[in-house]
Amino acid sequence: MGLGDIRYEHVIAATEEFRRLGREEFLRTYGFGRARSYQLVLDGRRYDSKAIAGVAHGYATGDFLSAADFSGGAATVARCLRELGFVVETGAPSDNRAALLARLRQLKVYRGPGNPAPSRHQPLSLLWAMARAADDRPRLTPWPTFRDEVGPLLVEFGLPNAKATPQYPFWHLQGSELWEVRGIPAELAKRAPSVGLFNEHHPQAGCTAETADLLCDPVTRLEAIATICETYLGDIDRQALFSRIGLSGYTTAGGPLTPWAEEPGGADTDEYGRSAGPAPRREATRSVIVRDEALARKVKELEDDRCQVCDTALRYLNRPYSEAAHIRGLGSPHHGPDELQNPLCLCANCHVLFDGLEIYVDTEGLVRDTRGDRAPRPLRRAPGHPIDETHVAYHRTLCTLSARVKG
Repeated sequence: MGLGDIRYEHVIAATEEFRRLGREEFLRTYGFGRARSYQLVLDGRRYDSKAIAGVAHGYATGDFLSAADFSGGAATVARCLRELGFVVETGAPSDNRAALLARLRQLKVYRGPGNPAPSRHQPLSLLWAMARAADDRPRLTPWPTFRDEVGPLLVEFGLPNAKATPQYPFWHLQGSELWEVRGIPAELAKRAPSVGLFNEHHPQAGCTAETADLLCDPVTRLEAIATICETYLGDIDRQALFSRIGLSGYTTAGGPLTPWAEEPGGADTDEYGRSAGPAPRREATRSVIVRDEALARKVKELEDDRCQVCDTALRYLNRPYSEAAHIRGLGSPHHGPDELQNPLCLCANCHVLFDGLEIYVDTEGLVRDTRGDRAPRPLRRAPGHPIDETHVAYHRTLCTLSARVKG
């Protein structure tokens, strides 16, 4: 199908929907993958050019194109968008990701006299910013918000006896080339940062547009979080930090626990503490991910309802019972795809262990216990059941991040 009906305003409408939904949801909604080469660049943000063109065509004609409808490929899309006056760039995401991780490892952190440990102010501030990115919050934050949210983190997780001075990372993170500050007059930009200066001019700060765009990718964001933790925060309780900073979704492979699963039931008890009467009920409204049940059945069928980890074949109500466990979770913050290459067929026990980051698949295809208590065993793979190694690597990085896998 041709792209001649697309006009400038249709592309703008598509980019606005992209921002509103977020990249992963936008691509999933319209059936596109991430751009491998051509990206539309607008107001400092990058968009997957093919997906934008397909949705723009829908705004123009009512016919929303899918990835399979582009006979001319990405180069044709790029030419169309450029003719409409847009900037389309080719890029190497892996190179950009490598540069981001290198800069994170080389932060110019302060080291106090007689204390070889690097200050945690900049790493903690960047983690806080990454939590905002995972939650699709604005990348630039007013100084009072930064001060009130990051300041207590520096007290709780900073070096012992270190002063909490959020004004320093707010300003000095600019040296990383990953951060920017707006709102300070040019003639004052060379002065040492002070709370009074910030209170007077009300600046905003946050990741640069390029950095924020990279962090929109869940895989890059996970690697960035892991890099910061391994480089600067090796002895910190990760679960406590992530819960406090807004990254609790990274403590399990399936995302954060639902709040109702953690709350006490509130049932009446007798004098011995035993439950008396029926369990209480309460109204609840929640949003759940719609999973492809046919896909889950396909995975179970391919694996003959037998656990790929422990080889157990369960039965329930006189029927085979197994569970489809996504290697990279579907929900936030992982945003894994619901495709055949992502789920494993597991028994209930191994599903819990896998989601709880107690077991993982190493680079040799062996299932290992993150605590090292059990001997490794190969992950069984049935013919016709492909597994995407990038999803396996993502899960393995989650285990490393939880400080349960060394190296």
